[in-house]
Amino acid sequence: MSKMEALKLSLIIISLLLTNLRSIASSPHNHGYNVGDHVPLFVNKVGPLNNPSETYQYYELPFCGPDPVVKKKESLGEVLSGDRLTTALYKLNFRENKVAETLCHKKLEGDDVAKFRDAVINDFYFQMYYDDLPFWGFVGKIEEDSWTLEKKSLKYFLFKHVQFDVLYNGNQIIEVHAIGDPNQVVDITEDVGVDVQFTYSVVWNTTSAAFDTRMDRYSRASSLPIHLKIHWFSFINSVITIMLLIGLLTLLFMRRLRNDLRTFSTGDEEDDKEVGWKYIHGDVFRYPRNKSLFCAVMGVGTQLLTLVCSLFVLVCLGILYPYNRGTLCTALVILYSLTSVVAGYTTASFHCQFAETGWERSVLLAGIMYAGYLFRSEFQSPCATKRYPREIPPLPWYRDTPCQMFLGGFLPFSAIVLELQHLYASLWGYRIFTLPSILFIMFIILILITAILSVGLTYIQLSVEDHQWWWRSVFCGGSTAIFMFAYCIYFYTRSSMSGLLQFSFVFGYNACMCYAFFLMLGTVGFRSSLMFVRYIYRAVKSE
Repeated sequence: MSKMEALKLSLIIISLLLTNLRSIASSPHNHGYNVGDHVPLFVNKVGPLNNPSETYQYYELPFCGPDPVVKKKESLGEVLSGDRLTTALYKLNFRENKVAETLCHKKLEGDDVAKFRDAVINDFYFQMYYDDLPFWGFVGKIEEDSWTLEKKSLKYFLFKHVQFDVLYNGNQIIEVHAIGDPNQVVDITEDVGVDVQFTYSVVWNTTSAAFDTRMDRYSRASSLPIHLKIHWFSFINSVITIMLLIGLLTLLFMRRLRNDLRTFSTGDEEDDKEVGWKYIHGDVFRYPRNKSLFCAVMGVGTQLLTLVCSLFVLVCLGILYPYNRGTLCTALVILYSLTSVVAGYTTASFHCQFAETGWERSVLLAGIMYAGYLFRSEFQSPCATKRYPREIPPLPWYRDTPCQMFLGGFLPFSAIVLELQHLYASLWGYRIFTLPSILFIMFIILILITAILSVGLTYIQLSVEDHQWWWRSVFCGGSTAIFMFAYCIYFYTRSSMSGLLQFSFVFGYNACMCYAFFLMLGTVGFRSSLMFVRYIYRAVKSE
């Protein structure tokens, strides 16, 4: 082989390698493309603007679609989130401008026109994904035809032309928008068939924005200075609340408790009568009624606490973030399945501290069968329990369970209400929650306030010789969830949401969420009260 032939062969091999490397470097997986490369575009869903949870598949409206329609393979979380990504006829190749490109010719029958008109009346939007970037557009518009003293006439129009504005930096896509042309519309006011030619245009422009920051625009509305001020105001309000509660607990309860212990140690009979909680030392550790249900509540509450803390850990590690489609729902399902072991173990072991048999019923109530009896331990109580319960003296109305629940729920709720507004706006609106760290801090503050109030309310209850504190500590700790659900009702009435479907979504999911918080905070209330009760009666026994 001559040197010239060898050189040509080397050039051919190098060019092939460069071509392969170029094709490897340009793909949807790394979001890098060359001019003319196909960039995946998927249509997702449509729905009314005022009802974020009411969504339908894109092709439930008679848009132009491929034959057959191919659905993108989705994860469990995407399915649970309501995403149904499917292929479309739009061809948006990288950096290729298009003007009035025909999408399809379609004959809209009377039923099709009625569907589109109903969508325009309800202010329907559509959602698409281009290079994993979500973007939205409206189906049509409403205009006033005429105005008279007797009647206002409205006309409904369908956008038949969509313009895609795409921004790119180098070989990567940064931003995309879809705008319906208000000058190219079809009148769909009447239920009559019409021939429509759907078209689209694509305009590419450069931008200096970096690829790593292309998701920032979705959280821009949530990061405005006014919203950040509200976040910090909520945080400072919560910190002040917890400091006041700690100070109140220290000055009132701990000082009085210290005096009670000192009085008990002196053995003065006259002073001894003033200490009410020591008289019920033989009843304070009496097992509660509905023991199996109580153990199940402790098990599920511990499971949900573990679940929420695990989610926050994943967020702090960067595994979960607001723009990763479907990952939150997937993580919830997986973590709930894994933490079921926590519920089974906690329920069974807690039940076996009271009795050697019957733990199966408690575990079944917790929703999982687990061999918790293998880890059996005995309930450690500083004082022996009397055979017959002591009679509880009559109590005034403000010492009953409902009043204590109101106090135990209102104070924690007042500390988190502003942050709860942001959370509901994210769950039932289009705002993206971009400050999970503050949410985690608020969750910790909520747990601390609940624990402090539960200890204080339990001490007040024991001081009046009421030894039935087990269930009451759960109710007082979890009562914050009742205020959360009440605020959900207020949030719904102040919003623009309407319709049976959206109503069912909002109140159904909020009922589940508030019930989960009731179990979590109820568990926190009982655990903190149990530690406190064991401490004071152990101190009495040591004296």
